[in-house]
Amino acid sequence: MDALKTRLRLTAEYLKRESSTAVDELMTAAFHAVHTPAGIAGELVRRGEGPAPLPPTGGELRSAHHPITKEERRTQFQEELRTLLDRERKETIDGPALRRIAELTELFQDENAAQIWWERAAHRGDAVARMMLADH
Repeated sequence: MDALKTRLRLTAEYLKRESSTAVDELMTAAFHAVHTPAGIAGELVRRGEGPAPLPPTGGELRSAHHPITKEERRTQFQEELRTLLDRERKETIDGPALRRIAELTELFQDENAAQIWWERAAHRGDAVARMMLADH
């Protein structure tokens, strides 16, 4: 038994040492790629393979001194729910969209009304909806 414990301890130490080295190497390579003028990230963007560009300018800017009020947030959620319900009436929407309808319905109405949407989202394959239904 002592030989097994020793072997397990040595294996754990080896894995810890090797994984730590691999993480250090990865972080160093990532840092150098991003923080050099002609880094890999810049090269990928030039070739059109990098991260998506920033969204177009516009919209409503808010400073940290003027946060969104609860009423404005509630209005945004209600508009989102209306938009999703309109989309659902016109076309087939996916499980995550149905889950969002369930979440917003719970927020504004009651759990009984939301239950139907949770079930539809789970039926369309949404993993979170399935998990929620399993918990009830």
